Amino acid sequence: MRVFIVGATGVLGRAVLPRLAAHGDTVVALVRSIDRAAPIAGPGVELIEGDLLSETAERLQTILTGCDVAAHLATALRPGSPGLGATNTNAALRIDGSRRLLGAVLSAGVPRYVQQSIALGYVDGGDKWLDESTAFHRPDDPGSAAQPVVKMEGMVRELDSSNVAWLILRGGSFVGPGTRQDEVLASLRDASLRVPGDGNNWVSFVHVEDYADAVVAAIHSSVTGVILNVTDEPIRNGEYLDRLAALLGLPSPPRDAALPRPRSYRCTSALARESLGWAPVKGIWPQAAA
Repeated sequence: MRVFIVGATGVLGRAVLPRLAAHGDTVVALVRSIDRAAPIAGPGVELIEGDLLSETAERLQTILTGCDVAAHLATALRPGSPGLGATNTNAALRIDGSRRLLGAVLSAGVPRYVQQSIALGYVDGGDKWLDESTAFHRPDDPGSAAQPVVKMEGMVRELDSSNVAWLILRGGSFVGPGTRQDEVLASLRDASLRVPGDGNNWVSFVHVEDYADAVVAAIHSSVTGVILNVTDEPIRNGEYLDRLAALLGLPSPPRDAALPRPRSYRCTSALARESLGWAPVKGIWPQAAA
């Protein structure tokens, strides 16, 4: 298969590429700098210099012509970045970038499309399990951080799945090397971390390599027109942080009642397991925390 990817140089893209190579796929990767993207170059990888947020529709269509699948894996979530905010580069990639890419997919006749999304957009579920039918945002809060994700998913869902076979993968918060988990470990080591509230809110993580497996499964699947949660088993935030501290040989971080408890999202990935045959194998714990 010929697979177009935007976001190939990110922590997720770097995990996806060797998996596609193992399938014998050819990857067409849109990168902002071929020189900086040199580490991902290799057999079966075609690097094309460009920027999703500034490419012309005509050039994107030309690049995508002949591709069997397009996958939007691009984010701007770097250490210290604003994250989910509605007015930053990450939001632009999700809204403007998705609009540009979807237009080119339709113009070029690409038959399949896979979209990275996030489970963090769910409303606070308390102790309830959250599946793909759960409310994903508050309609009365148009300025919420989830709105760019909602708009992105809405554009994908408007596709006629008989024309473009689409899948949206709502991933848990990434863990593993190169993810925010590194920052959490560092803050545990320097004793600066405080657990917000009582720590009883649920969190849903997924190792970036496990999510990469789901992306590759989605690219090669015939499943279409659905949203899938892709997460490991949920865990309470306090328990997660206590166990990370124990892996480092450190005491549990203190709870801070003055900090508001974050939203609780206890996601089930049963549908992804059933429809894609996917299951996490790496787990959420660092292999060498000490």
